[in-house]
Amino acid sequence: MRPHRAAGRATSVAPGGSMATPDAGQLLAQLVPFVRTLDLSIAPVTTPGQATVTLPSRPAVHNHMGTAHAGAAYTAAESASGAAALSLFADVVAKGAYVALKSSSVTHQKARAGDVVAHAKIDGAPADLRAAYRETGKVDFDAVVDLSVEGVPTARMVFVWAVRKPRT
Repeated sequence: MRPHRAAGRATSVAPGGSMATPDAGQLLAQLVPFVRTLDLSIAPVTTPGQATVTLPSRPAVHNHMGTAHAGAAYTAAESASGAAALSLFADVVAKGAYVALKSSSVTHQKARAGDVVAHAKIDGAPADLRAAYRETGKVDFDAVVDLSVEGVPTARMVFVWAVRKPRT
């Protein structure tokens, strides 16, 4: 993900390097138009390295069984992991750094009808990940995302993200 000039909103960095505005979820929605296409609801990020996204249940995102289509659920999970990543690195993204998905894995547990809630948590201490980026100009990390419907686990996904310094 790179800053999008047409986003129409400036970012600012608070003392200590955390992003003041926009929220990581808002930034994700600005950078990735597909998030808006699926009408994902991104909760404000209150804990660095964690994010929650909800995929509202509606026929347009259902499969043949009336549950969330795997592709739509995947997008909700990837978006949650991306918002969690941006919550740690929005300041360097604003300076031109790249945040890119390297790989992912999915373990489906149970199909269930209803709104899909994807909760992402970065694996690793935020301070350690940021220190690694400062030292080397790059860092890779996992984001584990648990999906649920009405509190019942439906899938777990692991996304491997890469943050790279701007190319010169």
